[in-house]
Amino acid sequence: MTVKKWCGLASALALLAAIVWIVPPVPGLSPAGKASLGVAVFAIVVWVTQALDDAVSGIAIVFLLALLDCAPVTAVFGGYSNTALWLIVIGFIMAAGMEKSGLSKRIALFLVNLAGGRSSGVYWAVALVMAALTFLVPSITARTLLMLPIILGIGMAFKAKPGESNIVKALVFIVAMSGTMMSIGVLTAHVGNPVTAGLIEAATKKSIAWSEWFKVAGPPAFALAFLSVFAIQAMWKPEVKSLGEGHSYIRRELDAMGKIGGQEIYTLCVFFLTLLLWATDSFHKVNVVVVGMVAVLLILFPRFGIMTWKEAQQKVPWNVFIVYGAGLSMGTVLVNSGAAKWLAGLMFSPIAHMPQATQLIIFLWITIALQVIFTGGGPKTTALTPIVIAHATAIGADPLSFALIIGLNMPHQYMLPVSNMPNAVAMGTGHITSGELIKTGAVMSLIAGAFMTVMVLTYWKWIGLVP
Repeated sequence: MTVKKWCGLASALALLAAIVWIVPPVPGLSPAGKASLGVAVFAIVVWVTQALDDAVSGIAIVFLLALLDCAPVTAVFGGYSNTALWLIVIGFIMAAGMEKSGLSKRIALFLVNLAGGRSSGVYWAVALVMAALTFLVPSITARTLLMLPIILGIGMAFKAKPGESNIVKALVFIVAMSGTMMSIGVLTAHVGNPVTAGLIEAATKKSIAWSEWFKVAGPPAFALAFLSVFAIQAMWKPEVKSLGEGHSYIRRELDAMGKIGGQEIYTLCVFFLTLLLWATDSFHKVNVVVVGMVAVLLILFPRFGIMTWKEAQQKVPWNVFIVYGAGLSMGTVLVNSGAAKWLAGLMFSPIAHMPQATQLIIFLWITIALQVIFTGGGPKTTALTPIVIAHATAIGADPLSFALIIGLNMPHQYMLPVSNMPNAVAMGTGHITSGELIKTGAVMSLIAGAFMTVMVLTYWKWIGLVP
């Protein structure tokens, strides 16, 4: 470990000890609530400083919750029984099946080929690819990694020099940033979305259907994403009007893949069946996770499936599973112990008298601003959502509405290389600098905040989510 990480871990432990053993009893806060608040502060400091690896931080959180009697042991491990957490595993296995069959690459190449070689057309072709893959590949990281070789191949084909081609810069930003915005609209498209749904279910006992999430988040998310493409195109104007050999590269890649094969057809059928069942879950009432499990079984089925379990489990980021499971447990303990309610009253009492729409807008901008502190939308979600739910309950608002609107805005992480995985992948291409990422990310953050503010005052009011 580096000195910086040691300092981060020491600070986290010192704050935990101070809150649990040095701070005197607080009126209105139970001992279990005070202890769970200490664990939450420990978790936030560890996540912000990256003092511990994800999996280790998750194990430490569960251990501390049990050690300090924040809740019964069964409740401490309850996050791992939350069905929403298993959507993460399902999503990565489905993404791995798409990758192995070659179907995701074929779809991406085919849609980019439709641009016809025009530089500006390729911007929109890549955006449409990301929109299509948002439904078919349930992982923004997987989608980014899938598109990266295609984008870099286009760049090499028309001899783009690393760090000098506006076209390649724009395409990288569209994949990383516009793609993240699209992820907001689909429950299974970003790891933070199931975490939000899981915390809401744990606090309100109301499960969120795939179709319900899409109704609330889909139209704003995709409208915002396509608006961002206009902004990126204006910021990074193509240096040439036609890609020339860059388009020839796409056609050569498609020709090399040959005709669509049996595995690709099988995978396509599985994914469309899954998507159909997810989109109609409000009618047939089959839980989204059960539908996902059927898809996984079809992907892993002996002889007919796409891959074996040994291959699939290597594609699942089990460190993410561990840390988010711990985060769900911590969020539930914060709510059940009363710590979240106490903290919400302390932090947000000055705005409690304001109209709910105004409060939502304030919360929304706070979550966007906190991207400079949190590394990833997931940790931000697990840390803040219980407080939002408690605040909504305290002021007599619908906690589901509050948590859902704020939760689907958690993935806005565009400014720093460590903010989320797509940013890190974008920096790894060598085609953009950290300064260019910060500049573009700042513009995307402002556009996202302004657009979602309008949504609070219009679309979400129209559908009855905001009073």
